[in-house]
Amino acid sequence: MKPLLLLLLLGAVLALEFSDESCSSSESDEHGGGYYGGGGGGHHHGGGGGHHPPRTPKPNPPTTVQPDNTNRPKCPQHWFTSYRPQGIWCIRVGLGTMDYQGAKSQCGAYGGVLSGIQNSWERWLIAQEAVRQTLYYNIHIGGVWLGAQRNFNNESFYWTDGHTTGTEGIKWGPGQPDNDRTNGPENCLQLIALSPGYWNNPGKYSGFRTGDIEDYWCHKKEPETRLYACGMKGPPEN
Repeated sequence: MKPLLLLLLLGAVLALEFSDESCSSSESDEHGGGYYGGGGGGHHHGGGGGHHPPRTPKPNPPTTVQPDNTNRPKCPQHWFTSYRPQGIWCIRVGLGTMDYQGAKSQCGAYGGVLSGIQNSWERWLIAQEAVRQTLYYNIHIGGVWLGAQRNFNNESFYWTDGHTTGTEGIKWGPGQPDNDRTNGPENCLQLIALSPGYWNNPGKYSGFRTGDIEDYWCHKKEPETRLYACGMKGPPEN
């Protein structure tokens, strides 16, 4: 009788331990266990985890379910393919030291023009490619020239590539556009690309997120590392 009683007691203890572990696992999943950053929000400073700089938030890829484009025409090598409502658009991001006019010339050498941004997916794509290229040279911040100019009639901007439409691709940085006239009117647009290493020694763009856009002087080069987003029409679809 006593051995039977001991076995029953041992089974009850094991059952309680298994139940406790299951609840712990479920609670971790429910409250985002393992989510990067931890804590109650955004940029966490201090605490008991050493001296890790805050990481720049990456632009989130679009959450909309994309159609299957496997059998659709593609852009040439070295160009990304964007399936816009108005037709296929090819995008290429390059690295250089040029001002706005120099970026226009470089895109022309590739057979394209400076590109606008049709939607959030294109903005995410250009930002991620810019970060990839700058990190190759251990550079943590860059400005990407875009195909846009200020409309002097109402201070808004318009796309210059002859293909991009609407404003879905625009996400302004903090306080932008401000048309700071310190060096003349800011008639151009640049997309800011920040890698996590930027936060080791953050500067004037510490309030920006990667992919944010600002108006800027067409003849200036700040950040010093310059990039450009070229675009051209892609192959036709039947």
